[in-house]
Amino acid sequence: MALVTGGTGGIGRGIVEVLLSAGAKVAFCAVDQAECDAVATELGKDHEASRILAMAADLNDRDSLFAFADRVTETWGGIDTLICNAADFGVGGHPTEIEPDRYLRLLQANVVNNFTLCTHVLPRMEARGTGSVVLFSSVAGVSTMPANVPYGSSKAAIMSMARSLAAQYAESGVRVNCIVPGLIKSMSSRPVWDSPDGGAAYIKRNIPMNRIGQPEEIAALCAFLASPLGAYITAAIIPVDGGRIGIGQKVG
Repeated sequence: MALVTGGTGGIGRGIVEVLLSAGAKVAFCAVDQAECDAVATELGKDHEASRILAMAADLNDRDSLFAFADRVTETWGGIDTLICNAADFGVGGHPTEIEPDRYLRLLQANVVNNFTLCTHVLPRMEARGTGSVVLFSSVAGVSTMPANVPYGSSKAAIMSMARSLAAQYAESGVRVNCIVPGLIKSMSSRPVWDSPDGGAAYIKRNIPMNRIGQPEEIAALCAFLASPLGAYITAAIIPVDGGRIGIGQKVG
């Protein structure tokens, strides 16, 4: 049983589809219930409807996240895998132009509410002696991001959170890991791949593998970390970025 936040599009939708194809029961959420229902109906054409649960929940509304997790537990008896994919990207700008209240709202969503969702689910996993949590950072949390300091700093915090939670729960058999996506084709990266050159200049400058990543490439790692094959992995910070972090910008 897997719970995926932000599961109706982009990386989240890719995760839901890959986990369903692997035979898992998958619950996913997004802000809009109609959107959740539409995606569930579409997924139901290829997968058993009994393995799909879709419910509106908002990363900015902690109570809705708790209600989502509780419904999954009541419906299926527990949560084996928690994948915290949803994020608030905020509004970029010069650091002096960013309103403190907007910064705090983004930190509340990306850091505090993801943390409290984890602490809502982790004790139940601990009681069962097994479980996998996957958090999402970003290359923005590793490299500098002067154009959107709140988002980049929130994603840096997620990596620390993953390691600390992993340390707390390691002896119980519950694992916590963090994926660090690079440029992945989704709506959030559309300004790059939908630019006049298709992102060619940006990709050539920033991504050693010289291509954009696909949601399925993130989803495959989530499925691995959720499976017995990933049972000895915890506290890992794993870039999926075409070599951007490990190699850096290409030279020459």
